[in-house]
Amino acid sequence: MSSPEEKEIDIIDLKVAFGKFYALKGVSFFANKREFLGIVGASGAGKTTVLRVLTGQIRPTDGQAFVGGYDVTKKRNLISLLVGYVPQLEHLSLYYDFSAIENAQFFGRNFGLRPKEIEERARNILTILGFDEDLKTKHVKKLSGGERKRVSICLGMIHDPPVLLLDEPTTGLDAHLRHETLNYLKQLNFELGTTMVIISHDLEIVDYCTRVTLLEHGNVSQFGTPEELIASLPGEGESLRVVLKSMSPTFLERLAHIPGVKYMARAGRNAVKLFLPSPHERIVSVVESLNVLNIPFEEVSLVEADFFDYFQVKPWKVNEIGGDDQ
Repeated sequence: MSSPEEKEIDIIDLKVAFGKFYALKGVSFFANKREFLGIVGASGAGKTTVLRVLTGQIRPTDGQAFVGGYDVTKKRNLISLLVGYVPQLEHLSLYYDFSAIENAQFFGRNFGLRPKEIEERARNILTILGFDEDLKTKHVKKLSGGERKRVSICLGMIHDPPVLLLDEPTTGLDAHLRHETLNYLKQLNFELGTTMVIISHDLEIVDYCTRVTLLEHGNVSQFGTPEELIASLPGEGESLRVVLKSMSPTFLERLAHIPGVKYMARAGRNAVKLFLPSPHERIVSVVESLNVLNIPFEEVSLVEADFFDYFQVKPWKVNEIGGDDQ
């Protein structure tokens, strides 16, 4: 457990009600300094409410929220200096007839920064974000979607906040640009020491996070490092991948009866991962069970589990496997 001095974000039994409806029902989680925190959940899970509390837009009904050791309800003016914010829709924070540097100058002045200081900081951030001189001085309206997103990130960091909050930063980007944007954020996190907090419904962000919070219907369903959560599965981070000759409900039902299997997850068109204790010691017994249960298969191999597996199987029992192929 971290000490209070190490925590950049600290949410303690936070509750937020709108009338009789509780958007947050008593959530607790934290992020240490320099960490990369992902807050993941479906629409209506409470992600945006957390963000609005951390930016001082709304007051909690109960509980506490701290940024940099300061209570967000008591130091609202200070919070705007401690927190940078990148909106989901970058057009809300950009002037399209300005260049990236000119945008930075406009927003930097709002924080009382000097023009030379703004330009030096903007150029440093944009360089880390992969901008050359041409991109730094080109009108935003002539930039690509991914480049505009990076300009928006630069504006969120122009006043050198210890925390950067990002609302769905990969929305609207194709797969290549999503990973590119996340890699740039990771680089900023590493080079500048900025604590990153990403609000998202996309599980792809977990690969970049040092800590993750899963929100469901206003509650924290899981919280920890990705490694801790994966290790909590049977097999402690390992599983057995079974490639079947064909996939059918009958074969899936039979797989659930293999001794020791706690969870299953689809792992391809005709593949299933089995989660059971000590999987490396059970390969032979699983092969024997497949033969006894008359399940035609092509391969059984020991593989690492990942967070997608965790997210798929954690709520399910073995007889509830279903859904689309991974």
